[in-house]
Amino acid sequence: MAERVRPTERVGTWEGVDAPAVALTAPLDRVRWSSVLAGLFTTLAAMIVLTVLGIAIGLSTFDANNPDNFGIGAGIYGAVSAIIAFALGGYMAARTTAVSGPGNAALNGAMVWIVTIPLIVNMLGAGIGTLLGTATDVATTAATTAAEVAAPVVQEAAEEVAQNPTLQATAVEGAEAVATQVQGAAAEVQEQVESITPQQVEEVARDLSGPAWGTLLALGLTLLASVIGGSLGTRRYPTEVARVP
Repeated sequence: MAERVRPTERVGTWEGVDAPAVALTAPLDRVRWSSVLAGLFTTLAAMIVLTVLGIAIGLSTFDANNPDNFGIGAGIYGAVSAIIAFALGGYMAARTTAVSGPGNAALNGAMVWIVTIPLIVNMLGAGIGTLLGTATDVATTAATTAAEVAAPVVQEAAEEVAQNPTLQATAVEGAEAVATQVQGAAAEVQEQVESITPQQVEEVARDLSGPAWGTLLALGLTLLASVIGGSLGTRRYPTEVARVP
């Protein structure tokens, strides 16, 4: 019957039974990419589950009279969900790695965060790009269809104007009125742009700095969660082997 024994050293011989000693060669690289991938998929799976759970809870408790509370609650829940997901990913990476020690565990946990964040940003960027491309295609198709439908009508109206002097005078007056309105709107926009003060620009910048600092804080907390999760999943021994006498 096989008996499990533990190593006396990380790299050395195994003792504890009457069988001959077995040499153990521990992995030399501290970052184990198979474990990092395990932590990555654990993080993504946890995010998906927690996000769906949050959507279900949010829709069940939505109050149309207090929409601001829904936004605040969604932000807090999203941050907590990300922290939990990264902690689980860091724990999985450390628990499945072949190297031992708290330092290696924390390193592999941090690698989960380092790999996951660029992947999520790339996925979000690709999704936004796809949505913009779809919107552009829809707008182009709509404009082409509208031009094809309007072309006969415009041609018929132009022929009628060309044959009727009264309509020609009316068209000229209408064009002049439209030109006047366009010039007035352009002048108003220019006045509004010129009236912007440096203080107003600073206020806008300060308003935008809040979300930026919040994002930075969330990134720091998720990184810390990955490291802590890795530390909690520390393996004390590189592996366990079985001896058959």
